[in-house]
Amino acid sequence: MPVLIHLSGKWQGSNTENRVLASAPVLPANMADVLKFPALADAYLNDHFGLRNNLVAWNNSLRYHLLGDVNAVQLTAGKDGFIFFNSHAANAPLSMVHFLCGKNVSVQDRAGMVETASRFMQTALQLKADSYLLMVPTKPVVYAEKMPDWVQRQCQLYTPTLPGVIARLNEEPALAGRVIYPLPEMHALKARGEVYPKNTFHWTGMGPQPVAQWLSETYFKHPRLTSLTGKMHDVPSDIQQFLPGVTLNVPTRDVDYALAGIHACEGVACFPEWKGVAAALGDVSRFSRLKKQGPRLLLISDSFGHGIAGFFSEYYGEVWHLSMNSINLLPEAERARLKKIVFEDFAPDQVLYVFHDAAISYFERAPSLLLNAKD
Repeated sequence: MPVLIHLSGKWQGSNTENRVLASAPVLPANMADVLKFPALADAYLNDHFGLRNNLVAWNNSLRYHLLGDVNAVQLTAGKDGFIFFNSHAANAPLSMVHFLCGKNVSVQDRAGMVETASRFMQTALQLKADSYLLMVPTKPVVYAEKMPDWVQRQCQLYTPTLPGVIARLNEEPALAGRVIYPLPEMHALKARGEVYPKNTFHWTGMGPQPVAQWLSETYFKHPRLTSLTGKMHDVPSDIQQFLPGVTLNVPTRDVDYALAGIHACEGVACFPEWKGVAAALGDVSRFSRLKKQGPRLLLISDSFGHGIAGFFSEYYGEVWHLSMNSINLLPEAERARLKKIVFEDFAPDQVLYVFHDAAISYFERAPSLLLNAKD
């Protein structure tokens, strides 16, 4: 049956794996190509034989539902149904978890992170004096007790990376209170509700809302202008791509911004005044109070800013959110134009930089392209 299906080219099912499958080899044109052809053909057949996609999905489903096993190197099955994203690279599984635990992170590495983050914040403060850096504790840190016992035993052998780095940054007079790592606060929030959904990597759902409230009231000293509520519904998990054949849904709330008197917009259409730049960035959003009162917030982030941006509209008259993940696609002149728009034309009252904790060693690379852009 696999042979017949392969030859017919039908009923294969779609590829849902998180990788590029091998391409069909071309017929050899010389002796060198002849020698390479068997390996290329073997790789192609391994990736495309009949029923392969179906078998991958069935295998994943059976292992997950019968054994509680997660058949993906970048995911780790935890306790009580938790699934953890453990690495951004398939060839280095658990590397993100090990980094956060402090495994193979030397004293020199930590000093380099302090120096880099300090230099970045000095630049940020020159552009806008009222600027802050938020490093968001990710799920393997916030829910460390839900990690498998063998991972917890490994992590107990090392000193976690973030707390010491953040403490040293806040010891610098110019940065005191400007670098925020709200791990105790997020631990406390677990008693009140879900800080992270069980089946996600990103900071989604209503979990970011109490952190936005705590930041706005404790650090930024703003009164609340409105309250956001929403209805529950399921959305696909952001780690679904790693586990074809297993349906991973995340219960979340659809925030009713209109009820709170807020115009919420996500995507390119939110910024017609710089449409081309917004299209290159992709992950942009804008939240404006219809009555226009309240301060202005500029939020610059990696992918972890998306989930929290809208909740700041409870305290701000207008919030602009820009993810820096694709800013390298913009030429220097466009980055300089964007810099002028967001820092001068928008003229925010405060700037908040938001990145997840595992990015502490490289977070500054993308936003620095914006902060250091010149005409």
